[in-house]
Amino acid sequence: MIKKLLIPVAAAAVMVQGAHADGMTKAQREQLSKALDRLINKSKATLTSRQATAYKAYKNALGSSTKAMELYLDCYEKVNFIEAGKKSSDFRDWKRAQKERLSEPGFRLALRHQLNWLVLTLEASRNEEPNYSALSAKARGAVENIFDDASRLDHHHGILKQDVLSSVFAKAYGFGSYKIKDWPTTPLNIPQVYDKIVFPTLREKKKASTLHSAWKERISYQEAMLEHWAPVPKSKTIGMKKDLKPPAYNKFIETERPKLIWQMELDVYKAGDEYGSASRMIRHLERNISHNSAPEWAKQLSELIGPPPEESETPNDEPSEPPVVAQETPTSPPTPQEPENKNSGGYIELPVN
Repeated sequence: MIKKLLIPVAAAAVMVQGAHADGMTKAQREQLSKALDRLINKSKATLTSRQATAYKAYKNALGSSTKAMELYLDCYEKVNFIEAGKKSSDFRDWKRAQKERLSEPGFRLALRHQLNWLVLTLEASRNEEPNYSALSAKARGAVENIFDDASRLDHHHGILKQDVLSSVFAKAYGFGSYKIKDWPTTPLNIPQVYDKIVFPTLREKKKASTLHSAWKERISYQEAMLEHWAPVPKSKTIGMKKDLKPPAYNKFIETERPKLIWQMELDVYKAGDEYGSASRMIRHLERNISHNSAPEWAKQLSELIGPPPEESETPNDEPSEPPVVAQETPTSPPTPQEPENKNSGGYIELPVN
């Protein structure tokens, strides 16, 4: 799941390949295999120890904004000054220059949310396969907490769009090179959070109602991101309420939101709520009949609710021949004999039309 560069292990692998080219005895193979196993176990133990140390520091920092800031400064100094060979006085100068920013409550709050997602990301890294259903509730909770604090985060929300594995929190404890398959490493990548973590297990288990609720969460969060944090032109300071909204938000409401709602209903339809979803699709079309996607939506819905193809009553039988009706033996005197090729058998064939 996690791609890590293990130099000793790689070196051992090279030794194995080289020895194999010259031919190895069974004893030599066993000797190298044991050496490789020792290196792998040592690497795992080192990683486990580092994770345990990091978790302890992270969990402590999540307790308050003050503790989060203390850990941030320690990590920042380690990554950008100590490991870079800079003087401690350089760090103090940087800290004084950043005093105003570092003291802002929104900045400290953003760091706590970033750290929380990093902890969740490291939990995800333990999975052998990219199945994160067990972390779905935690992921939804983490995103919900961010948007509960949306007004307090102010312009520091950008921190939550950064890759948590590129943060100083991760780099200071050696997690900066982690690669985790199909896991969104930023909590504000809302589509990926829901598509990769939340939706899969709900679709698999056909939980239509819960899937519907999760879809509505996703749409509301994408809407809230633009409403709270999308830039507003400085000239737009008066006018109708709609004009005070960011242009990106207005475009989302008019264009993208209807598309997402349609995707939601298609998804829920496939999860089992066919009648409920189809009914909501009808109403959605009525409200958005002028949307550019309306013709395609109508086509899709028509295919979904159209009658199933009628099955033939005898699908596997060949067409039967017309029935043959036998003629009764006449009681009147016999008529002159007809030529042999005309009903000599004493019956009448009905014409085939």
